[in-house]
Amino acid sequence: MAASRRNLVIHAGTHKTATSYIQSRLAANQSLLARRGITYRYQAASGLKFKPLVHALVRGEWGPWRQSLAALPAGAATVLMSAEQFTKPLVRPDRHEPLLELLAEAGFRLRVVVFLRDQPDYINARFVHSTRRLYHHQSFEAYVAEQLGPERRPIYDYAHLFTPLLDRAQHSGDLDCRFLPYGSALGDPFERLMASQGWEPPAQGWRPADPQRGNVQPGCGGVWLAQAIGERLTQLGVKATALHTGSVVRRIAERQGWTEDRYCGFDAESAARVVEHFAAANDAFAHRVWGCPWRERVPAVTMQRRQFEPPADPAARWQLDRLVELAIASLARQNPPLARALAVAGPIR
Repeated sequence: MAASRRNLVIHAGTHKTATSYIQSRLAANQSLLARRGITYRYQAASGLKFKPLVHALVRGEWGPWRQSLAALPAGAATVLMSAEQFTKPLVRPDRHEPLLELLAEAGFRLRVVVFLRDQPDYINARFVHSTRRLYHHQSFEAYVAEQLGPERRPIYDYAHLFTPLLDRAQHSGDLDCRFLPYGSALGDPFERLMASQGWEPPAQGWRPADPQRGNVQPGCGGVWLAQAIGERLTQLGVKATALHTGSVVRRIAERQGWTEDRYCGFDAESAARVVEHFAAANDAFAHRVWGCPWRERVPAVTMQRRQFEPPADPAARWQLDRLVELAIASLARQNPPLARALAVAGPIR
């Protein structure tokens, strides 16, 4: 019976491991995957992709899962889903049994595939992302201290984070977990995802990603700009988290040509402290999933601090302040409370 079961493969991120790029290439190669019996498609509107299933899993609502599975072609031997948001509900022990039972009823066994970054690289990437989105305007040092604190540390402690999932897989023939180190030195993440499943490329190779899709780092200047915008919003008494801010900083950074000057808040010494902070947990995790020390599978990323230094020249500084004001004005067009606060306060002096 088990041998006849179909496979559901969930690529579950993690966050900031080229998920958007991987999904773009999955979409580009949908027909090539289908010829190999691999179904990659979602029932919801294209903008949502698999997020409705993620939200249903978070809430423990199984109707959307039954509907999605029932809509699959009968001959789909392997079904592939991809969303980094799957990580959080999949590590919850109370979701394992009902999900696996539902999948077994539909004739599936589950495989979870996760990319993992070395922690200094991961923290740096999350800082850039969260700063660009105006979730905060902390200094890098304050952000790192917060991430290493008791509330945030579990995000980066892979031994702690994935133990419930690994424990369930250890005692289940219907669940398999695979963890892939992530890093530019390790090769293309989409092709590594394919290879990890034994899915050979076609003779002509896998199709490339859509160049218009995927995340671009805003660079050192973009990080500075986002922090300056956040500070200005605080002065205006407006919470940046209430705004739709995803593209404002990126758009300006691209126009200014900042994106190639990639931000790094760590230097070698501060990165080494973070490595040491997670060393024991990393080795425990690596020995469990790979049978070797962490560094045998995850190469250290060379960290060299690169941050934006605003110019001392008054004219050049005025140009930067003008960019901040343009960004605030752009946000205000979609947010009446910000528009009112801006009208009262006036421009930067």
